[in-house]
Amino acid sequence: MKISILTSIIYLLISFSALADHEKSEPSDGTVASFIEVNPARYLQPVNFYNQQNHAVNFSHFKGKVLLVNLWATWCGPCLRELPALQRLSNKLAGTDFKLLAISIDKEISAEEVFTFYQKLKINQLDFYFDKDQQLGQILPIDVVPASFIINRQGEVISYMRSFADWDSPAASQMILSHLGTIPYRRPEIIAL
Repeated sequence: MKISILTSIIYLLISFSALADHEKSEPSDGTVASFIEVNPARYLQPVNFYNQQNHAVNFSHFKGKVLLVNLWATWCGPCLRELPALQRLSNKLAGTDFKLLAISIDKEISAEEVFTFYQKLKINQLDFYFDKDQQLGQILPIDVVPASFIINRQGEVISYMRSFADWDSPAASQMILSHLGTIPYRRPEIIAL
């Protein structure tokens, strides 16, 4: 009993220091201006996660698209604030080479549970994905959620932010459009919603 209490206290102290280090090393102002560039861009090894039909997929399935990967969890308050805004961003950029992958990192979650969760948040136009096998932690830092990563058309991480962002802001769509409009691609026009 004393050992488990001591272990819990040590774990809490380590967790708080890790959180403090994260806030210091990756400050965020709640906007997409807090994205950190990855230079040189980093290729991601293919590890599987699952789509809403419970089929295994990985980032190579989306090669040729600019991806915004948003890692979230059902227990994360800021994540729940982001998901409806991410749905609106995805709708605004429909018809472009942009793909939003909102991936739940909850342990042992099923497609039905993620679907039910989406229904509670009134999210009905955003595909969902989930990492039931906890594979994404092998290639991405998932110790903080929400976490968002921009992956270019070649499958490389080019920037990331491990914090909440205002995805409804014009700066968010402009950031994605700037990645979509890189050579040799023409920047698409979007209709303001």
